[in-house]
Amino acid sequence: ESPFKRRHRIGVERSAWEESSHAQTYRVMEVVSEIKVRYYALLLLQEKERLFEKIAESARAMEAIVRARAELGEAKPLDAIKLRVEVLKAEKESTALRSEMETARESLNALLDNALAPDYSVSGTLAYIPVRIDEEELVERALAAHPLVRAGIERLEQSRSRIGLVKGRRFPDLTLTGFTDSGLDGVNRGVAVSLAVPLWNFRSKEVAEASLLSRASEKELDGLRLDLAKEIRASVRRIRLAEETLSVFDDALLGEVEESLRIAEVSYREGEISLLDFLDSQRTYNSILGDYFQALYDWNAEMAALEKAAGETIR
Repeated sequence: ESPFKRRHRIGVERSAWEESSHAQTYRVMEVVSEIKVRYYALLLLQEKERLFEKIAESARAMEAIVRARAELGEAKPLDAIKLRVEVLKAEKESTALRSEMETARESLNALLDNALAPDYSVSGTLAYIPVRIDEEELVERALAAHPLVRAGIERLEQSRSRIGLVKGRRFPDLTLTGFTDSGLDGVNRGVAVSLAVPLWNFRSKEVAEASLLSRASEKELDGLRLDLAKEIRASVRRIRLAEETLSVFDDALLGEVEESLRIAEVSYREGEISLLDFLDSQRTYNSILGDYFQALYDWNAEMAALEKAAGETIR
């Protein structure tokens, strides 16, 4: 084989192999990110389920107290009915939530090729651990080492090697043949070397097509880098927004809300506030806690998305 062709042919095959390897690395990152997001979604649903169970338990306890007081004439029977409605609402939301959790479990298990038992459960809690993120440094590393970028670089190198390969085909390969010839003077054996020289086919069209493909690969790589930078910056903005939301839900606020609900329960039992005031306090508590769990999920899901966009694990 002509050395002009051999070197570039090997370059084409090597770049194709490296491109596939980087593409596989990115596919693994995509799957890991999707697993994390679905896992976080299950944790969110579990937190909501516990919240609804707590709501229903509190409403049942209050309903029993109100019914006993109503029998003694110390409370209105209508209050017991209202509390019963709250219990039924919480139970209905819990039922709908369990159905949603079943769908979420099936979705995660399908992503894992159904490797888990159908009745599996996940453990853990949604957590928020602040991480220092240098946006510009993250973008710089991604534009140089992201698996998609590296795959694009190998694709560009492959197209450039293809140009050399096409040009190398202008130079013919040596053809080596052996022969045996029997004659009056005996048997003659030998080796023949031939070389076919193209006089007019310089493969101009093939070279032009390969050059066009190379320029297209270069433009594609530039566009990929722009998209990655944009995606990383957008993801960082969403993470910072989630962090601002979480900063509102500090330990003091959550403790105050829980204490406020406890005081409202005691106050209603003592007849110091109306049932409407108690239910308002309960709904406020449920709303704030639900928003807190949602903010935790948003932060964790956005961190998983940022890792995929940046092409690296962020700690």
